[in-house]
Amino acid sequence: MTTLKGSCLCGTVRFEIAGKIGPAGQCHCSKCRKVSGTDGNAVFYTAANSFRWVSGEDHIKRFEVPNGNGWQSTFCGNCGSPTPHTDNEGKIYFVPAGLLDDDPGFRGYAAHIFVGSKAPWVCINDDAPQFEEGFASKRLNPVSD
Repeated sequence: MTTLKGSCLCGTVRFEIAGKIGPAGQCHCSKCRKVSGTDGNAVFYTAANSFRWVSGEDHIKRFEVPNGNGWQSTFCGNCGSPTPHTDNEGKIYFVPAGLLDDDPGFRGYAAHIFVGSKAPWVCINDDAPQFEEGFASKRLNPVSD
């Protein structure tokens, strides 16, 4: 089994993943755009028991959006890089794909979510499924045969 390593920009926060990872997805919601400073947030997931903090966990800060229905951001208190965080049940970690120091093996996105609120200057040029909001919402691009 291959172990993937990741870190923040300054190297204070480091982690390893020894286990399966999910595909990468891109969220285009306004909150993810603001957190990343780009057109969205590329993330993948892994089981909590596959994830291990190597260093810097005590440097992670958390920001919760007021009236944001529990939406929160975690980031390195030194350099501001986004950091992995768990779901509400603590069963999986959501990992910002840009933090990886190793090649995860995926190529491209498996899906785009919250496309209904993407920035007007963004052009999605791949064939990955596009959802107006989350995965249970209306699909915006047709299934190609």
